[in-house]
Amino acid sequence: MNTLLRPVTLCLTLLAPVSVAQTFLLPAPAPATAAEQAALTRGRALIADFYALRVERMWQVFTAEMRARWGTLTEFRTYREAGAKTFGAEQRVLREQVFTDAGTTYYIRSATFERDAQTIWDLIVGFDAVGRVSLFAIAAEGEQAPERLAWAAP
Repeated sequence: MNTLLRPVTLCLTLLAPVSVAQTFLLPAPAPATAAEQAALTRGRALIADFYALRVERMWQVFTAEMRARWGTLTEFRTYREAGAKTFGAEQRVLREQVFTDAGTTYYIRSATFERDAQTIWDLIVGFDAVGRVSLFAIAAEGEQAPERLAWAAP
């Protein structure tokens, strides 16, 4: 299995489906470590920037491998703009999670969007030991097929 897919598969396997009818944000469990607290805080900020089309901020903290996976900053921006047009704004955050596995600390935000309210989307940000983004992916909750992961799209 591709080494990048392992963390995504782990993240998606650990996520239990949440009812779309839920209308409030469950409080994020108290982070167990300083790294998990940092991932929660930074993950929220990076996702807010991503939603606001300020993709440069996320791009700056991508590892070289993540940049290579996404292509160029222009391609990453184009991807975000297309997503905003297709799915609209985030409507509900159903859950946030942070955890650490194999040296990577993950922030996962599960949400629905205005033009696809029936699908719960997981935005996954993985931080390496020095705080760089070593994984950024968006996948429909419960999906583990690589072709559904945002960064694996052709």
